[in-house]
Amino acid sequence: MKKFERQSLILERAQDTAPQELLSTRDLAQQFAVSETTIRRDFQEMAEAGLIQRQYGGAYQSKTPQATNRGHVGVLLVSRIDKYRDPFYNMVLEGVDRALERLGYQIAFVKTLHEVDTTAQASQLLDAYAFNGLILLGTAGSDSIRYLRQRFSPIVTMTDKHDIEDDLVLFDGARGMRLMVKHLADLGHRRLGFIAGYDDIRYDGFLEGLAACGLESAPSLHQILQPGPSGWTPDLGERGANNLMGLDRKPDAIVCASDRLAIGAMRWLQSSGYQVPHDIAVTGFDNIPDSDFTYPPLTTVHVHKVRMGEIAAERIAKRIENPDDLFLKITTPVSLVLRQSCGSQP
Repeated sequence: MKKFERQSLILERAQDTAPQELLSTRDLAQQFAVSETTIRRDFQEMAEAGLIQRQYGGAYQSKTPQATNRGHVGVLLVSRIDKYRDPFYNMVLEGVDRALERLGYQIAFVKTLHEVDTTAQASQLLDAYAFNGLILLGTAGSDSIRYLRQRFSPIVTMTDKHDIEDDLVLFDGARGMRLMVKHLADLGHRRLGFIAGYDDIRYDGFLEGLAACGLESAPSLHQILQPGPSGWTPDLGERGANNLMGLDRKPDAIVCASDRLAIGAMRWLQSSGYQVPHDIAVTGFDNIPDSDFTYPPLTTVHVHKVRMGEIAAERIAKRIENPDDLFLKITTPVSLVLRQSCGSQP
């Protein structure tokens, strides 16, 4: 069960109980088969949002009246896969939803680029929904996005691009890759392969890391592959690993621009008889929940996905209330998460 589902059920329990009746931490932990620490963390987050009030041993329904509806916000996920199947953006959406509710806004819709890909579909979207602001999760050069930018404001974009005239919420992908390359170089890896669906700030950081560490930068080691309609899926990582391990001089580590690519690369390597990390190291990027459950656990770069969603929601609320406010570019930090797939102990 996902956190937001569990917290929704806790809120329902609180609303169904008598005022001041205590929800027991222990009882809820048993009900949801989680630790009491997890329930206490849920209580803390819900209390900060004004949904409940904490008390030793549990929590009870907040007397604070719920915020009135201050407007509606649309969310467009610039992906062509189902909106609830992308593990990265699922966590971002959780942050968006949490912050909008706290700020008194409601989500008008959550759509994907598959649903809003043409100018006609973008026009229908504007006609079908009454919304005060739009959050774009990701970037794309589709006609529909260009149409929306020309005809609607305000927009906040969560992206890896820097040349967009919106409020931007970014992560420091270049620094994350520099840290990863240096870590692998410190472990003795000298020939690094790279897999991505397109070249972006992560690729820039990878190249900068190679130069800083004096490592080889052969074009054949850089697998920038055209993704399919579902985006950066594990099969893209499998293709990249297959290409890299077919080289006469194979890499001794594979650096992937996302965890899903790394999971696919590890799957191909292991099915082909390679041992990770004994024969070759593999690293990812994003730190999605699945990365801790691969075999071996995946070394990756942590991105503050939920917080980025919260920041995007806070910025769109600010722009709705102050249309003339300055555009902001907010870059969130990243950090290495060291696990076994890179050949070092965490």
